[in-house]
Amino acid sequence: MQDHAGLLEKTAAGREILGQRTGALDRRSRALLIMIDGRTSMADMVSRAGQLGLDASAVAQLIEGGLVQLAARAAGDRAEAAPPQPREHAPAATPAPAPAPAEAARKRSLAAARMYLMDVMARTFGTADHPLRARLVEATDRAAVELVFDAFQVLLNDTASPSLVAHIEASFRDLLPLG
Repeated sequence: MQDHAGLLEKTAAGREILGQRTGALDRRSRALLIMIDGRTSMADMVSRAGQLGLDASAVAQLIEGGLVQLAARAAGDRAEAAPPQPREHAPAATPAPAPAPAEAARKRSLAAARMYLMDVMARTFGTADHPLRARLVEATDRAAVELVFDAFQVLLNDTASPSLVAHIEASFRDLLPLG
């Protein structure tokens, strides 16, 4: 872990673990693995680990576990750099190419946004019995769902890193129907 300047990316095994949702990783380590995108340096990931309540060894554990590696473009011509993983060997959980505009519009729905938010809330609160989650269950229109999200975001700002909050908001907004 001497090279703090290198960019980190998920390996095929890392993407597979995220796709399976088996509980092989604890909640914080899973969140850290989700944030690794091939554009973030090791030093930034160590900092994010601290924001999640993990110590610096959490990044090293992901690397040693074969879930994360130095990104090929960051490793350059160094002899110890691992060759890039071919895309055709990626697990089925890897996102498909961007759908056509009509297909993308069908995948956006209030139900999908609510389900995503319920999942994030369950992971954040560790229980399904939180009052905010109960409000989300009762929300039936876009305005009510967005009000619940705004209240949830206030709670997240106090407990999660700004980058994680931004990621959750972007994912939620991408699921909402257009308009």
